Amino acid sequence: MMEKHLYKAPPFLLQKMQALCSMLLQDKKKYETVGAGIADQQFRRTILTLAQESNQYATELLSQIETLGGMDQQTAPVNQDTAGPGAFANEEDILSFCQLNEKKMVSAYRDILNESFLYEGLRKMIRYQLNGILCSFTQLKLLQSLKFQ
Repeated sequence: MMEKHLYKAPPFLLQKMQALCSMLLQDKKKYETVGAGIADQQFRRTILTLAQESNQYATELLSQIETLGGMDQQTAPVNQDTAGPGAFANEEDILSFCQLNEKKMVSAYRDILNESFLYEGLRKMIRYQLNGILCSFTQLKLLQSLKFQ
């Protein structure tokens, strides 16, 4: 009988992936909450697109974590520091909030991409997620630059 050799990721890599997954799920909730309080329809849709992508990417990561032998993400604690829709005075505050989240996400993605233990398929997935997140943030910045002119 042939043995199956499955790739088991190192625990520290799984922890980084779980932290990113948790961050994406938290950001999804924040974007949904913030998006609910935005009057401008285009701006709201762009923020809600960030929420949808964060949820999709977190789900993909969770699937990979489970495949690689990690624990179920839902058993990990999730920090509930969700900002309410009234927490921002104007659209510039919301944009600053999004830029701060962008920096945290990009840093977390790059931290994982710098690991030498990633197999190529996982590296490609992390890379396309990072590119997708960056694209969404760029769309948000472009929309805002057009509005302020």
